[in-house]
Amino acid sequence: MLHFKITPYVGLAYYDGTPDGKYDDQGNTIEDFNTVSPGMYPNIYDPTGNEIGNFVPARPFTLTGAGIPTYWGTVRLEVFSADHCHVIATNAQTNLYNPNGVFFDISTPLTPLYQPSTPQEEDLLSKYGKVFFYYWEALDQTTLAVVRSGYIMAECDTNVAAYWTNTPYTANLPAGGVANLYYNTGNPSYEIVLEGGTYPSVESFTYTVGGQTYTYTVELKTFLGGTNDPVSELKLTYN
Repeated sequence: MLHFKITPYVGLAYYDGTPDGKYDDQGNTIEDFNTVSPGMYPNIYDPTGNEIGNFVPARPFTLTGAGIPTYWGTVRLEVFSADHCHVIATNAQTNLYNPNGVFFDISTPLTPLYQPSTPQEEDLLSKYGKVFFYYWEALDQTTLAVVRSGYIMAECDTNVAAYWTNTPYTANLPAGGVANLYYNTGNPSYEIVLEGGTYPSVESFTYTVGGQTYTYTVELKTFLGGTNDPVSELKLTYN
């Protein structure tokens, strides 16, 4: 099977509805970005000065199928902690489905466009962050050459005005371009998502090795309610 290199992009998951530079939770100010020193939030605030819409890539991890369970062509890696977003190493759980203690490591992003996250940034994202999308790379297991790559996010129909409201902010995408940011005002959970269709939620491709052609599918699902186990699922399957 191909190896898959996965890079999660993490950002603040909620919008309070007021573009004032203060990040509020049900009326309580969690952080006033207007008063913080430059460098305290080097990735999720400093690049644009906006309270939402900035992302930081976690260090990529590679799925090879080794050491974690495989069921009918599906490899399962479960990233879990007691935090809202699993960005702190000491809180990540190691178990049968995550024997190497994989977590969303934003402490030292690989790309020079981003800065090592500060303790304050890690703490805020652990409590109020989420993975917005993933960058995936399919690698030939022998040569490690990249044979296919792309970005993927969970499907969400932001055209449904009863649930989703456009924010005054846009997000700069890592490969260029911008995307509108919507937040949930229907339930309301105030959760932020990229505009529907910014990235696909499922993508399939074929790859031939040793005269045998395989079909690979990359799919991201998010389960409604946000309290399911798992909350979201990135599936990499082949047949």
